[in-house]
Amino acid sequence: MELEKWKRNQVFKAIQAAGLAPEGFGWDGGADESCIRYQSSETYFVFGGVPGRYVARYVAGDAPVEEREALSWEAQMRHVERWLDAIKRDVEMPDLWSELRRETELLGAAADEAIENTPFTPDEREEIAERLQERRDYARRTYSLSEEQMRVLDAKLDHLVDATGRLGRTDWRGLFVGTMFAFVLTAALPPESARHILLTFLRSIGHILGHGFPELPSG
Repeated sequence: MELEKWKRNQVFKAIQAAGLAPEGFGWDGGADESCIRYQSSETYFVFGGVPGRYVARYVAGDAPVEEREALSWEAQMRHVERWLDAIKRDVEMPDLWSELRRETELLGAAADEAIENTPFTPDEREEIAERLQERRDYARRTYSLSEEQMRVLDAKLDHLVDATGRLGRTDWRGLFVGTMFAFVLTAALPPESARHILLTFLRSIGHILGHGFPELPSG
């Protein structure tokens, strides 16, 4: 069921008023409902019911599906406006975990361009162990990690130290990034704290890997 033109025009104007681009939306629907989607099928607003008893069903971003009734078209449009506000918030909200993953990938790519997969020397292995211990103590003091979190971190760092004797530096760097990223995820640390732990760990051993990791913008 396609909405009347004047109703679709009101939805168009509401999209503009919300600061969103109408070209990012598209219409479809069935015999009894009309649906407008934003960029993907996961974000949509379904118009159902009849005049005097409109029905709205909508979802935006990661939010659960909302189902509402409205006695008038004006009330139905208020549901539309709330849906559009939720889309705007979702669009403007940064995905901090994705940004963190992107930053570590950028650091890794920079390192891969600068180093060869040569074995660590005994002195380098010893220094890596010392540096990781320093950062371990710093992380505990700075982020108030629990005993269980410290136990997990100790096990992962021991694994990384052991791996310096059997992996080349390029392979070890990849293991390091993956291991530490897994730790900050399972420890459920705030993204900014996780970012700082990862980058300080990387920079503490960057010279051993043959690359001084660049500073990245904060925030």
